[in-house]
Amino acid sequence: MKKQLFILFWAISFGAFAQKVNVPSSVKRAMDQIDTVTIRNHIAYLADDKLLGRKPGTEGYQLAVDYVVNEFKKMGVQPGGDPGQYTQKLILRNTVVSNSSAKAFLSDVQENIDSLVFGTDFLPYANPLAAQATGEGKLVFAGYGVDIPGFYSDYEGIDVKGKVVVMVAGVPDGIPASTLVSHFTSPGNKLNIAFEKGAIGAILVYPMNSFPNPNPVIQSNVALNPEKTVAYGRGFNGNLNFALTSNRAFLNRLFLNSGKNLEGTLEAIKARKNSSFEFPFSLTASYTNNFSEFESENVIGLIPGSDPKLKSEYVVHSAHLDHVGIGRVVDGDSIYNGAHDNASGVAALLEIARIYAKGGAKPKRSILIVMVTAEEMGLVGSSYFASNPTVPKSATVANVNTDMPTVIAPLLSIVPLGAEHSSIMGNVDFAADYLGLEIEADPEPEQNRFVRSDQYSFVTNGIPALHIKYGNKSNIPGFDMDAFIKEWRAKYYHRAADGIDGIFDFAAAKTYVQLNFLISYSIAQSPNRPTWNSGDLFGSKRR
Repeated sequence: MKKQLFILFWAISFGAFAQKVNVPSSVKRAMDQIDTVTIRNHIAYLADDKLLGRKPGTEGYQLAVDYVVNEFKKMGVQPGGDPGQYTQKLILRNTVVSNSSAKAFLSDVQENIDSLVFGTDFLPYANPLAAQATGEGKLVFAGYGVDIPGFYSDYEGIDVKGKVVVMVAGVPDGIPASTLVSHFTSPGNKLNIAFEKGAIGAILVYPMNSFPNPNPVIQSNVALNPEKTVAYGRGFNGNLNFALTSNRAFLNRLFLNSGKNLEGTLEAIKARKNSSFEFPFSLTASYTNNFSEFESENVIGLIPGSDPKLKSEYVVHSAHLDHVGIGRVVDGDSIYNGAHDNASGVAALLEIARIYAKGGAKPKRSILIVMVTAEEMGLVGSSYFASNPTVPKSATVANVNTDMPTVIAPLLSIVPLGAEHSSIMGNVDFAADYLGLEIEADPEPEQNRFVRSDQYSFVTNGIPALHIKYGNKSNIPGFDMDAFIKEWRAKYYHRAADGIDGIFDFAAAKTYVQLNFLISYSIAQSPNRPTWNSGDLFGSKRR
């Protein structure tokens, strides 16, 4: 019965209905006129050394903001940010833990107290909402901290209210899609589930890892609401009183006097056999967090819809405008320009905006072109926008995200991460078929890409979303595309080498722009807004 419920619950469907959309000849002509020279010029400016890697809070990032705003104005794209503005202002908070302040103690039922050693037994997560993070509670083992209705829950049969949850990194076997594995592997998601179950603290254990640095810099970045009482980002956002990470030695210590066998328990939870129980210990933890704040901006353009009714609904294109700034010197270069990551994605969205604004495309729904800040800091800008959009949240029908298209070879196949959860898979089918592209499953599920880019912020807010990645099909017999991409990524990803003089296939970039445009265009023209698959987890998050 559980297996049947699981199949119904997720309803993963790569054979979603195809959207029947007429593409007018004027739109076809506009798509054909996508200009690879213009794409290159956008990338060249945004990846220029004078922008110093586009780190939020710097003059270089502000130059990128000004560039996009000016391009919107030239196209006739309307302001879509704060009232009358092309920008949405954010307060970003950087939180750094005072290492010397971090204390943690175990106590047993006889009230014997055992001090834990910072950097050896535990490390804290920076708490962005509490200058002094502190808490005390009984320890409860909750497997992987996974809770999947109708399939498997580590919380079944235990009460964690007011307690401290101990959980293991990773997921059990048998989760059927890379997107779901990524979601339930995400530390932020694990901590959120613990909070929703009533825990006051959590310890996430990495059994295979030790702490390589006994005195690390522990920090986080989030966006704050105006009252500074709610934090937005992918990781730990301060809902629990405290959160720690630990290791195998700590887990051994807990199991030693628990009456449970550690190896047997780890094997059981891997096989989805609930093995949760309460330890005969309590834990007390406290640490100090130091805050610094600065402003940054999302940049948002609006193309109003043409249909009197549907124009009040919005399809969002997103790409992150930021990169990582200045880093370690490699071959005399310390500026991490981010030409592929993600100047290429921003350039793609600027061309999509031009097709809508100047190319004759008349979308029935309105289109928002959103360039978000602080993706490299943990999906911060998109998390804030998806939770606090500049249009009614209930009217935001879909997100098409563009992040590091990796246009380094002919684009012959694609991986639509996230689309399989909703009817937008049909829009992908339509666009891929129109352009003669094949659709593949995720070739590198171990990369956990689904939670590492901005579409995840929309999905966790209940908005159907996807992110198109490259596939592995090649038109060269015997060519190993997967190996080629991995070699390229090792040299260029988050490296100073990622400049405009790197490897680019601008014909592939044109196809990528056409693909993402057709996906959003088919969503915008459909009389029905996108829907989640029946019983899908993310659909239940719609607010």
